[in-house]
Amino acid sequence: MRLSTSLVLLLLGLAAGLGLLLFAWPLWASLLIALLLTSLLSPLVEVGERRWPERRRLLASLVYLLTLLLIVGLILLLGALIWDRVPLWSQELGDALHEMRLWLEKPLNILGFSLNPQALLDYLERTAGNALTTIPIGSADFIGGVTDNLIWTIVVLVALFYFLRDGPAWRRGLQSRIPDSYRDEAVGLIEEISEVWRVFLRVQLLIFLILGLLILASTTLIIWLYRTGSLSLSPFGLIVLLIAVYAAIQQVDNLWLRPRYMGQTLELHAGVVIISLLAALVLTGVLGALLIVPLLATVKVLALHFYEKHYGLPDPLPPHPLAEETDSPGQSETS
Repeated sequence: MRLSTSLVLLLLGLAAGLGLLLFAWPLWASLLIALLLTSLLSPLVEVGERRWPERRRLLASLVYLLTLLLIVGLILLLGALIWDRVPLWSQELGDALHEMRLWLEKPLNILGFSLNPQALLDYLERTAGNALTTIPIGSADFIGGVTDNLIWTIVVLVALFYFLRDGPAWRRGLQSRIPDSYRDEAVGLIEEISEVWRVFLRVQLLIFLILGLLILASTTLIIWLYRTGSLSLSPFGLIVLLIAVYAAIQQVDNLWLRPRYMGQTLELHAGVVIISLLAALVLTGVLGALLIVPLLATVKVLALHFYEKHYGLPDPLPPHPLAEETDSPGQSETS
């Protein structure tokens, strides 16, 4: 069966879009994060806009400034709390390392074989000494990574400001340039994709809240049991237990919590979500794993829409009321 020209162009467009996405992934990821933050802060601006309709830009600037001040304040507060705990943590870490060294100095008998961990300890010390000789190279890589992250953070902040301030005007301008015959369909499609990302943001915030409470509760309980003597562990054993609990919570998140709730709310199979998360984590890092699920849901919406349209199925997207906002003043007066 011959493929129609429109379908071929669609496939070529999707391939080109995927290539552009992979080529400039850091930029697109930064813009997506800015859009997510915009959808999170826009309701605050809209509340004020209903009272002062002509002050949207001022309201958006105030919300943006207050958000920055809140973030900076939280970072400073968290930094001060951590700084106060650094001496205690350093002492506990030193005790744990000393205990681990004493343990490594004793021979181990396994199935009649005697192993000397001291050789491993000597190897680790030599490796650490060799690493110190490459500090200039490591420092350059570290500084380069910090600089890249700082630049992309600035991109997110700048994009967030303009999305928050001028986003509705840009959206109305874009919709007004869509031909009348396609406007209802395009606006409905954009709104459906926007709803996918809004749902993703709400579910993501809920998951972050659940994980934060689990980590806080488990860590507090373990430390309380340790300090009251109910948990007889050495400092090194305490560190191992905390790491194991954190790793277990992460596995619950990756293998059950996120696939279950993301899959149900975005109508994706849990297996697809798990495989996508793991693949994105390996290929693009944590940021890719964070955004891969809504991207898949967006591709699903587009694919279903064009599939139904190509095969002449019932109208996949009925006319959306938002399309009326893009009518020109002349058209609205004559109608």
